[in-house]
Amino acid sequence: MSIDFDTELRQLLAAPSLAGQILTATASALQSEDPFEPLTLDTVDAVLDGVAFVLTDGIPVAVATNATERAEAALPPIHDRETADAYALRVLQAARTV
Repeated sequence: MSIDFDTELRQLLAAPSLAGQILTATASALQSEDPFEPLTLDTVDAVLDGVAFVLTDGIPVAVATNATERAEAALPPIHDRETADAYALRVLQAARTV
């Protein structure tokens, strides 16, 4: 059996980073929040921490910490009275940059 390293490398480079995966899952979880209630930083932190805990379970602590810190740093600021659903769209955009 022959391994096509070019194909494998392209697939690896096209895959979202762990930080990007954390942000994508965070956005998805935020979309299930109350669509009429303004979002708080506490809610975002709790959702991101929960998502990061699940997605990084079983990987080295240093890798998990780095990915979580990169995801946190990429979070956009919350606009005044912004809903979780609206914020989630901006988090998805941020996920593409990490």
